[in-house]
Amino acid sequence: MTILRHSKNSRKQGDVGLGEAIAYGTINGYTVMIPLTDNQSYDLCYDINNKICKISVKTTYCKPKNHYQVNLRVFGGNKSGQKVKKFDKNEIDYLFILCDDGSKYFIPSSDINSTTSLVLYSPWDKYKI
Repeated sequence: MTILRHSKNSRKQGDVGLGEAIAYGTINGYTVMIPLTDNQSYDLCYDINNKICKISVKTTYCKPKNHYQVNLRVFGGNKSGQKVKKFDKNEIDYLFILCDDGSKYFIPSSDINSTTSLVLYSPWDKYKI
């Protein structure tokens, strides 16, 4: 099953990931909150045991060497130039990842030491949901 590879563009791919993250939060009994704008470092929030947790949602269909790889950077900009923002684990509480095969991960940001990408091999399996 491929759920991301055939998305029309990266925005549509992100919409699929966001929908999955909303469903995951709802199924687990969290209150899910979606920001009004998209200029913050997180995509949504969960109220987990009366604590508001900021969630960044990432998607990937990139699978070199049999393990999915997810890009943690955010690319944006305008006519004046492209801007790249590296991942900062202090800006969010959790990373929700949706892979092309439908597998999902919910990783505490405090456990992530990379600022650019993450290869989802066996040490990350404990966060698979």
